[in-house]
Amino acid sequence: MNNEPNTQAPDINPATGLPLIDDTYIDVGGNPYGQDIHPPTWQPQPTYPPCNPPFPSGSDSW
Repeated sequence: MNNEPNTQAPDINPATGLPLIDDTYIDVGGNPYGQDIHPPTWQPQPTYPPCNPPFPSGSDSW
């Protein structure tokens, strides 16, 4: 590690989009350059449209 920028090494792992640790080919998530061996363990929750009750027929308000 030094104060001079290393222009030969990439800054981002293209497989994960995470930044690489200085002077290594390992990203901050622990993945080697070009690989995604540690995928996230969470799963996004499904979203559902809101359930609004219909207006009674023949009436403009509740």
